[in-house]
Amino acid sequence: MDLNTDLTDAQKQAFKDNANDLENMQYQLDEVRRKALSRLDSAGVVGGTDILNCLACIGCEGWSEGRDGRCDNCPHGFFSHNVI
Repeated sequence: MDLNTDLTDAQKQAFKDNANDLENMQYQLDEVRRKALSRLDSAGVVGGTDILNCLACIGCEGWSEGRDGRCDNCPHGFFSHNVI
């Protein structure tokens, strides 16, 4: 597909549907993150939204600097981390 080509109605609809799905996913991710942070806050876990940390891990004994400031030893995927 050439970027200077007009989109067909089907292509426009595909982009619109993708945008809607991604917006819904972002809302769901934000809600899960809010609940996770609230749970940790209620339990007295220090951290907050200003650091990159895993929302599923208990303190890691073998922390080492990894990508994006996360622990290189963390087995959890991108969405488990408090990334903004």
